[in-house]
Amino acid sequence: MIKFDHIIHYVNQLDDVREKAPLPVHTGGVHTRLGTENLLSYLDTRYIEYISIKDEKLFTDHVREAEDSFAKAIYKMNYTNDFIRYALAAEDIVMLRDRYRAQGYETLGPLYMERETDGETLRWSLLYIMHDTIMFPFFIQWEEPESERIERIKNFGVDMKPVKMTIKHEVEEIEEWRAFFDVIGVWQGEIDDRTTVELTEGKNPAISVELDMAGNSGKHLGAYYKFI
Repeated sequence: MIKFDHIIHYVNQLDDVREKAPLPVHTGGVHTRLGTENLLSYLDTRYIEYISIKDEKLFTDHVREAEDSFAKAIYKMNYTNDFIRYALAAEDIVMLRDRYRAQGYETLGPLYMERETDGETLRWSLLYIMHDTIMFPFFIQWEEPESERIERIKNFGVDMKPVKMTIKHEVEEIEEWRAFFDVIGVWQGEIDDRTTVELTEGKNPAISVELDMAGNSGKHLGAYYKFI
């Protein structure tokens, strides 16, 4: 089963997030091997990840060496404050990898990752679907059992009330995107019962987020949020 996991919002200065983010900020950590750090705003198990560069050398080395990664998207998007990529949660990314390969896609992963947060280490695996010109969503499989993850998130004060989320995504090659989602059986953009991706085709690729909750619509730290 596929679910929406998180969307990445790149910011040049992570210190700005606690003051200027449009949602409560709950926690964060460091990706020690990538040279990046983050803060998170949870909706439920889904979240907004505000990510920034912590160690320029580590980050530059990673960008040079990595075939693809969520951090490399920062470089590909010209270090612009904005939404840059999103992740889908999977229960078995090895099976998912094989499914994409059977459809002729080149894949990267599973890649084993970790993040340090308040003395605790969280671990997960990532899968990337490769393309010469497109950064597709990537897949994540958490090592932490779902029940434990939910309790950990609740401990941040998140009420876990379901929030409808719509990702508005303008892309250049819409048929390639539809084919990508077709492999995992996503029809008309419905990722799960709370999350939809609305694809449109255009010359200026962009991502914005619409949330069915109270908030201040507009650009925040370079990214557009709409609250309805």
